Amino acid sequence: MQEHRAEVAVDALRRSVAIQADVIRDGAIVALRVSELVPGDVVQLRTGDLVPADGVALEARDLRLNEALMTGEPFPAAKTTESCITSLPAEASNALFAGTSVVGGSGTMLVVETGRRTRFGMISAALLANDPPSALEQGVQKLGMLILRLTIFLTLFVLLAHLVAHRAAMESFLFAVALAVGLTPELLPMVMTVTLARGAQRMAKRQVIVKRLSAIHDLGAMDTLCVDKTGTLTEAKIALAAHIDPAGRCSERVLQLARLNSAFQTGIRSPLDEALLAVDIPSGSSAWTRLAEIPFDFERRCLSVLAARGNGRFLIVKGAPEAVMARAVAVEVDGLARPLDDSHRAELVRLQDDHARQGFRLLGVGIRTMAPDQADVATEDEGVLTLVGFCAFAAPPKRDAAEAVRELMARGVRIKVLSGDHAAVVAHVADAVGLPSRRILTGNEIADLSDRALAAQIEDVDLFARVDPEQKRRIIRALRQRGHVVGFMGDGINDARQFTRPMSGFPWPARPKWHAPRRT
Repeated sequence: MQEHRAEVAVDALRRSVAIQADVIRDGAIVALRVSELVPGDVVQLRTGDLVPADGVALEARDLRLNEALMTGEPFPAAKTTESCITSLPAEASNALFAGTSVVGGSGTMLVVETGRRTRFGMISAALLANDPPSALEQGVQKLGMLILRLTIFLTLFVLLAHLVAHRAAMESFLFAVALAVGLTPELLPMVMTVTLARGAQRMAKRQVIVKRLSAIHDLGAMDTLCVDKTGTLTEAKIALAAHIDPAGRCSERVLQLARLNSAFQTGIRSPLDEALLAVDIPSGSSAWTRLAEIPFDFERRCLSVLAARGNGRFLIVKGAPEAVMARAVAVEVDGLARPLDDSHRAELVRLQDDHARQGFRLLGVGIRTMAPDQADVATEDEGVLTLVGFCAFAAPPKRDAAEAVRELMARGVRIKVLSGDHAAVVAHVADAVGLPSRRILTGNEIADLSDRALAAQIEDVDLFARVDPEQKRRIIRALRQRGHVVGFMGDGINDARQFTRPMSGFPWPARPKWHAPRRT
C-alpha cells in the first residue's frame, strides 16, 4: 500500500510537469505533447523551452543550452548548425538532447529519436534493466540460505536419529517434514514489510517519497557515500568568485563595468549576467546612461554597450578573454593605461591558465573612450580597447553541504567525492565543505590500475578527480567488493548507472561517426 501511494504521488508529479512542443506540421505551428512527436518533426525552440527529443540543429540564433543534466557542466553550451565529429555529448555542438533546456537564443531542431530511443530514455531503460541487488535483498538471501541449511541439517539429523532408534519410517519422515515446516519463518516477509512500511511513513512525514521499500534498509545500512561535485556539493548555478585587474588583484572597477554592461544590454541575459547582477556593490550606475548596444554573437564572442557619464562617452565590452584581448591595445594597471606588449600578454595568458586549472570561467572586460557626440556604435568600434580585467565565475558550495557532511561523518558514513573536474577544484570544494583532502586519485592514475590494485587503494582515498563515468563505476564496484554498502548521489543523468548501446544511425550532418560512450 505504501509503495502504491508513492507511485500515485510520482505519477501525479509526472503529469503536472508534462510539457508540450511547438511543431511545424503541414506548414503550421501546432502545440503537441512530447509523447506525440515522431522522428522527422521540426520543432521550434525558444528561451525557457525544454528540448523534447534528440535531434540536430537546423537553425541556431545565439542558441545556448543548459546541459548540466547530461554532461554535469553548469555553464551554457553554445549550439550551431555546423557539422561535427565527436564521441562526447558535451562536444557535439550541433546536437540537442532530450531533457536539456534552452537558456538563450532560439532555433529549430530536426527530431531524430524520441521516447525510449533518446539518450535520456536509453539511460532510464538501462537503469531498470541493470538494477543490481540491494543490500536488503542480499541480506535476506543470505538469511534464507542460512535457514535453508539449518532446516535441511536438522531435518536429516532428526530423521536419521529416529531411524537409528528403530522408529517407524513413515512416522519419522512425517515428523521431520513437520519440523522443517516449523522452522520456516512464515511471518518473516510480513514482519519485514510492516517494518519497512512504518519507516516509509516516517520518511513521508519528512516529505520524502519512498518508491521502493527496500531502499529504506539500504539507506540505513550505508557506510560509504560517493557524491558528484557539481549540483551535489556545489550549486548547479554560477556565482561570481572574483573580479581582478591584469595584475591579478581584486578590482571594484572591473566589477562595476561588467555589471553596467549586463544591466544595459537589452538581449536575453545569460547565467553569467545574472551572477554579475546578483552581486551587491555601492550604487553608482545611476550616473550612467545607456546610448547604444552591439548584441552578443558567437563569431565576435563579446557584447558591447555604449554608455555616457557626464560629458564622456565610453564603449564597455565584455566577452571571452581571448576575444577581448584580441581587440585590446592596452591594459589598465593602477588606473593607468599601459601598452599591451608581449610581456603583459604573457602575464595575462598565465593568469587565465591559473584560473582555468582551478575550474573558474573567465570573462574579459574592456573599455574605450568614444567621441563626445557619438550616439551609435558598430562592430568596427570594438577595436583599440583597454583591457580592464577579468571576472571569474564558479559554482559555489551549497549552503547546507558542510552541515550535511558533518552529520554523515558523525553517523559513521564515509564520503568520497567522484568528480570530472580538475584536482585543484575538487580539493578546494572538499576543503570548503569540511572533507579531508590528504590524497587525490586522478582518472589517469585509475586508468593505469587494475581492479585489484584499485580495490587495494580505495580505502585510503576520498577524493577522485578527472574521472569519467566508467571509472566511477569501477570505484563503486571496488568499494562493494571490499564489503561496503555504497550509496551514490549525483544531479545529472551522466551519473546514472547504465551501459548504453551504441546510438548507430544518428544522422548528423556530414555523417560523422558518433556513438554514445559506455557510462555508469
